[in-house]
Amino acid sequence: MKVHKITSRDEYLDIQIQRSVEKYTYCKVNVFKVKLFHDLLKPIMSDMGPILCLGTRNGREIDLFRNVFFQNNFIYRIIRTLEVRHLGYNSRLPFVEGFFRSNLYEIDEHSAVGVELNPDAKRQDVWIGSFDEMPPEWSNKFSILYSNSFDQSQDPVRTANEWKRVLRGGGVIILGFTETEPTESDPVGNLVYTDMIKLFGGELIYFNKYGINYSYLIIRI
Repeated sequence: MKVHKITSRDEYLDIQIQRSVEKYTYCKVNVFKVKLFHDLLKPIMSDMGPILCLGTRNGREIDLFRNVFFQNNFIYRIIRTLEVRHLGYNSRLPFVEGFFRSNLYEIDEHSAVGVELNPDAKRQDVWIGSFDEMPPEWSNKFSILYSNSFDQSQDPVRTANEWKRVLRGGGVIILGFTETEPTESDPVGNLVYTDMIKLFGGELIYFNKYGINYSYLIIRI
């Protein structure tokens, strides 16, 4: 693991907001992958929610997790049929995925909510702010955390500790991460799964490489 140092907090936040603006319509995860996560976790978790997605940009990944984890297979099949690969993964009819969104102020066991730094991402299920400084009342709140944005951390140790703070004991973290070199907008680079295990601890549930430089893992804390 290598870290590109950005000493100014304000500079870091400005860079990340600009990155979000530039890639706002880009969703890296698809409905098939979310269904895989669901099927892997269902046999080992009695509580599948609430779910927290971190670094969500336009929020589509929140919709995917909510619909796949908490709705029926009919909804999943509709979303699967409508999904297209364009600027990542998106839907031909995005409004379909937006039904029954959760509310930040009424989080229950069937909620899926998100965190995003970009103010333009505000929705009823998205908290606007940094994923390394979340609301204090979220301690031990969530059963599942998902993110493919860990490489955007300013300080990987601070970020990992914050994510563990809001996760319940026995909960899981689903992480997509890259082995590419760190940059100004992706300050944490050259990540491998052993780095993630050291940062988060816990039990490795799943690990797989998708392409040369991109991997997913699931850790139970």
